[in-house]
Amino acid sequence: MTTPIAAIQAYAQTQGVAPADPLRQPLPQARRNALAYQAIWNRDLPDIARRQDIQVGRLRLRLFDAVPAGQTNRPVLVYFHGGGFALNSLDTHERLLRLLAIRSGVAVLALGYSLAPEVRFPGQVQEALETLSWLRRNGSAHGLDGTNVAIGGDSAGANLALAATLSCRDIGLTLPRFGVLLYGMFSADLQTASHRAYGGGAHGLTSQRVDWFWSQYLADPAQRANPLAAPLHADLHGLPPQLVIGAGQDCLLDDSLKLAKKLEKAGVPTTLSVYDDAPHSFMQMTSLLDQAVQAVDQAAQAVSRALSSPFRQAAE
Repeated sequence: MTTPIAAIQAYAQTQGVAPADPLRQPLPQARRNALAYQAIWNRDLPDIARRQDIQVGRLRLRLFDAVPAGQTNRPVLVYFHGGGFALNSLDTHERLLRLLAIRSGVAVLALGYSLAPEVRFPGQVQEALETLSWLRRNGSAHGLDGTNVAIGGDSAGANLALAATLSCRDIGLTLPRFGVLLYGMFSADLQTASHRAYGGGAHGLTSQRVDWFWSQYLADPAQRANPLAAPLHADLHGLPPQLVIGAGQDCLLDDSLKLAKKLEKAGVPTTLSVYDDAPHSFMQMTSLLDQAVQAVDQAAQAVSRALSSPFRQAAE
């Protein structure tokens, strides 16, 4: 039986692309290769009523909505893409972002945050908070309800979503109503069982690459214990309900398992779902993997329920 990671690797090979390897390539080349690799998962995009780029100072935002412009008070999922803080962009996640908007019935506002090492922690957390502040102040001009907000992301983006939520709690800003954390990079601990099992290279993302991502994001190794840089170290009390989705064949799986356990211990309503044979970043591959479609639907329906938006089922 073909495994998801084998199917992904085989398809990528037929397209003449491979994942970026920033440990062996100059960073500009690795970023170009990441864009080329991700492009194969973003073909034949589903139609969407509204796709709008919004520039707010240094913030590069992209709005997706299955409802045409003109409607008001649209609930919003604020989303941060993955890529270890050093790779990827709004473009690499285009299909996923469209599907989340279509399937949830809410608007999706994605941030193309500054990449490391050109900008390091806490710059990305500050940009996330600026996005939430802009949405509260100016969302209505775009038909958005800045008070009816969920927040989410994948991998490094899940880290950023959780760090922004923690920051809102700690500085007294209005909390998002819900969190969607997809196979997040929540800790710099590389000695977990999942790193030992899946971090060697046969399952996509490697432990060595995760370590390199942390070195790009943080200027000082001591920051690996900072709760806003590595939210698994944070006090999680007082957070809104969270959906944590893990990939079963991912070196970061234990980050999700440990986070869900700690959230529950802190009294945060938490749903943990692990897609057993899925690799890291699998939800971007809905054109190939049934598990990806199922996980996107799960996340979209959870956001829809949390923000009380009519759920819209649609074909890919």
